[in-house]
Amino acid sequence: MKQLVSILVLFVSGVMFGQTSDAAFKKGQTKYDAKDYKGAIVDFTKAITLNPKNATALYYRASSKQNLQDYKGAVVDYTQTIKLKPTYASAYTNRARSKYISLEYAGTPADYKAIIADYTKAIELNPRDTIAYLNRGITKEYLKDYTGGVEDFRVLCQLVPNNGEAYYYKAVCEDKAGNKEAACNDWDKALELGETRAQPLKAKNCNQ
Repeated sequence: MKQLVSILVLFVSGVMFGQTSDAAFKKGQTKYDAKDYKGAIVDFTKAITLNPKNATALYYRASSKQNLQDYKGAVVDYTQTIKLKPTYASAYTNRARSKYISLEYAGTPADYKAIIADYTKAIELNPRDTIAYLNRGITKEYLKDYTGGVEDFRVLCQLVPNNGEAYYYKAVCEDKAGNKEAACNDWDKALELGETRAQPLKAKNCNQ
């Protein structure tokens, strides 16, 4: 009988525990939606304290930190989110982006390869993650993997054919890979779609 009572107490406590964590999360989400990221962090932290397995609260606390430019803090929370929920695709995308910015172009090749691995996992989980394709391509270009960059931007152009930025970056990689004609065609397309950054590069490389 005592054992049954103990089980019931634990069950009721667990339910109340979860509800309290959920309530704190909802308060945080309201502040997050209003772009009160500092206030949101307070509520998300409370939700996590009450329920350390609340992956969604961890994710949104990470996103709040990212919006406040606390990129290293965001990486820590995204990493914990992924441990709790390995299929959280956008956690990989955002962790990679936070890592990239926090490195300030001073990381090792291994650092950037780890970032690419995060984007690759995000794409595996969500093949239409356009942000992952864009930023993986940019990271490959930074590592001078121009062929890999071209491929990512080619897929991105297929996913969002009216996005001038995709054609702009594809042209940059095509140009650095030595494919001048393809680069010029892509800069033309980028300009057609309103990507003005393509103009000086086209003028410099294509009007000869």
